[in-house]
Amino acid sequence: MELKLIYVDTPFWRAEVPRIALNHASIPFQDKRIPREEFLEARKTGFTNDGDFLPFKQIPVLVIDGISLSQTGAISRFCGKLSGLYPIDDDLMAAKIDQVIDMATDITVLFSNYRKISENEIILKNRKVFFEKFIMNKLTLLENLLISETSLSNGTTLFISDIAIWRVLGWLSSGIIDGFPTDFVHKLPTLQKTCIRVEETASIIEWVKKTYPKNYVHGNYR
Repeated sequence: MELKLIYVDTPFWRAEVPRIALNHASIPFQDKRIPREEFLEARKTGFTNDGDFLPFKQIPVLVIDGISLSQTGAISRFCGKLSGLYPIDDDLMAAKIDQVIDMATDITVLFSNYRKISENEIILKNRKVFFEKFIMNKLTLLENLLISETSLSNGTTLFISDIAIWRVLGWLSSGIIDGFPTDFVHKLPTLQKTCIRVEETASIIEWVKKTYPKNYVHGNYR
């Protein structure tokens, strides 16, 4: 099976979940990182410069033996099954993991929609209010889910949901988003433990060392 994952050159969670899952299981894949300019053009045409098809004119896209698969959740589950980080014979556990992936998408879309109107200086000043009222509320709900569903945070089994949590909280707490606090993760101890556990996983340490920019802030977890 030939696999090619297409995204831009950044460790955003939408691409890192499948990238890390495949790398964790030593599954060969082409990690194709396209320039932003090429992506903007592909959003119009539905194709990359070398002809890879983007079904919904968006990324990530996973090309499997020439067949293009779109949507973060679908790609993450496929790679999770291949790598053993997503159950193939436990439908309930799979659905529990899906909740987390879908919540990560909800948070991303929530911020993306807000960012479209946040160029105004007044709104930028209110980003902290937006974070506390909306983003932190979502994260608290996720924290409570992990507390109640101990199978999702047992500290021994790595799931694709753990990788998503690690990168979403890393993104939100890194300081890259103007107006967002960087010291909130300690208020979410179960999510914090998940982030630390993922960051200390040997295969992920190797991946970060190999692919992340040296000055990249992974997040503020401790």
